Amino acid sequence: MVAGFPESTYAVLGLIDKLPDSSGYELASVASGSFAHFWPISQTLLYRELKRLADLGWVVATRVERAGAPLKWTYQTTPAGQKALDDWLARPAPARSSFRSGFLLRFFFAYRMQPGQVRALLEDYRGAMQSLCDEFEAVIDKLEASATPQARAGRLTALHGLRTAEARLAWTDEVKVLLGENLS
Repeated sequence: MVAGFPESTYAVLGLIDKLPDSSGYELASVASGSFAHFWPISQTLLYRELKRLADLGWVVATRVERAGAPLKWTYQTTPAGQKALDDWLARPAPARSSFRSGFLLRFFFAYRMQPGQVRALLEDYRGAMQSLCDEFEAVIDKLEASATPQARAGRLTALHGLRTAEARLAWTDEVKVLLGENLS
């Protein structure tokens, strides 16, 4: 937490700065396909943060009338919001961060499982990690053609995700070998 606000506040502020004039729905969609891999944020939380940011004067909301479609609001950072974002980015990031993994939590207690359950757990995880690799590769390919600083940062972040997922795949294969016959 920085300056009394949770990291999610700055995540949404940065997203608005990166994608000005986007609606809450559009921001939620981009968040779910990008930084949600390492900083999950629900649509409900995103909308709460939009209100907080507007109340702080860090973003302005603009009402957009659309013929034959519901009203929508779009958001843009203010100079005060850009300064708050710059101040947050200038602070050191936590040296360690954690993530939650239902898989690892279950695997920690695998001694209570039958070998077939452990094998199925590992196979499900391996499949999920392979899908994640495919997803990150598609993002990297999509962003590779763009030379904008935003695309470059997104591509390099996706590359981190890809390498992490590849390491988890390798770990899964190593564990299967180490457990060997215990999975039979």
